[in-house]
Amino acid sequence: MSVERINLQLKKVREQIAQLQAKEKDLAEQKQMAEDAETMKIIKKYKISSERLQILNRLSEDEVRQLLQKREQEKEGSTNEKEEVIR
Repeated sequence: MSVERINLQLKKVREQIAQLQAKEKDLAEQKQMAEDAETMKIIKKYKISSERLQILNRLSEDEVRQLLQKREQEKEGSTNEKEEVIR
């Protein structure tokens, strides 16, 4: 193959990659919109107020923080145990 032909094929491949990346981005946005729509259906179905949603969101954030703290403590505990075994 000649260099010109290879460059032409590379250009075509790069264009295809760009098109696929744009399609991936579009599909990701569509997926997010579909997930949001499902969430809204559930909220409406169970008539959850915005205040209650905020409370649930805060609880979730607190639970995540607690889990992260617990993991960190467990890591520190296991590190301390390893250091004691080494001594």
